[in-house]
Amino acid sequence: MEKILSVSIASYNVEKYIRKALDSCCVPEIMERLEVIVVNDGSTDSTLQIAREYEEKYPGTFRVIDKKNGGYGSTVNASIRAATGRYFRLLDGDDWFDREGLARFIEDLSEAEEDMVIAQFKRVFEEDGHEELRDEAQDILEKVVRFDALGEHEWFTMHAITYRTKILQDNDIRLTEHCFYTDQEYDLLPLPWVDTVRIFPQVVYCYRIGRGEQSVSPEGLEKHYHDQTIVLKRLYDVYPDVGEKKTPKDRYIFNYFVLRTFLQIKVYFVISRSNLHKQELINFLHYIRREQPLIYRELRRTSRILNIFLLTRYRAYGILHERIRREYRY
Repeated sequence: MEKILSVSIASYNVEKYIRKALDSCCVPEIMERLEVIVVNDGSTDSTLQIAREYEEKYPGTFRVIDKKNGGYGSTVNASIRAATGRYFRLLDGDDWFDREGLARFIEDLSEAEEDMVIAQFKRVFEEDGHEELRDEAQDILEKVVRFDALGEHEWFTMHAITYRTKILQDNDIRLTEHCFYTDQEYDLLPLPWVDTVRIFPQVVYCYRIGRGEQSVSPEGLEKHYHDQTIVLKRLYDVYPDVGEKKTPKDRYIFNYFVLRTFLQIKVYFVISRSNLHKQELINFLHYIRREQPLIYRELRRTSRILNIFLLTRYRAYGILHERIRREYRY
């Protein structure tokens, strides 16, 4: 039977969580149409052994790729090359699918021909278990739309996005390896070949929030914040003049850049109040002003935090750090 959906599961030292991720794919009525590619990225715990159990038990659904550590992007690259499903999406090894939503999702994909599919997801907070529904397409009333009809729609994130596999394979979509935050490349790199979008109005992905090891936690940000700049600069290079173009897709990408650049500015305030990080932020702003003047101009127009920092000649760094760190949620 044709595989409808290939799922790439990035797995690095997630022995405490991966059974939940893999169990969420074990929905009997869809497993013949589902391909789960578990990429073990050089784990030193029992992640690989657990994945092998599922591969042995369900060989028609689960495939394991065991490789040296290369970072998140390398796991996605390996999965794209190996995928045989009509559609492709990501699942982190410490997250899971809503089983009912996944079953209905594959039924919906069986009839789909669109380039991108957007589904709801939920954020599940580790500390107290409360959940937040995220519906990034809540204002889109049609089931199928052209991307160019989205106009100024806000960005879609990887937890919501599924692509037609052919787009990723035929256009050699590759994420940066040995680098964090490359899910943003997954969000943007395939867009030149996306013309049609399908909306699936149900939760598929469950995103675990609050693990200290996560790259979006304050601790993770302190370790990996330079990687965010690497990813941003690559995407700026891929779309060098996007702010000057006027198509809806260009505006969408430009708005995404403004958001991500602003979030990187906030990261510098979150991680510490040291003079080192203050100077790094100043250098980053000089780079944006010089190399991305349209993004810089839009941030000056919309960001109160940035304007306070600049108007006080950087002296408000410590105060802004205390406030933003206290309010930071991930």
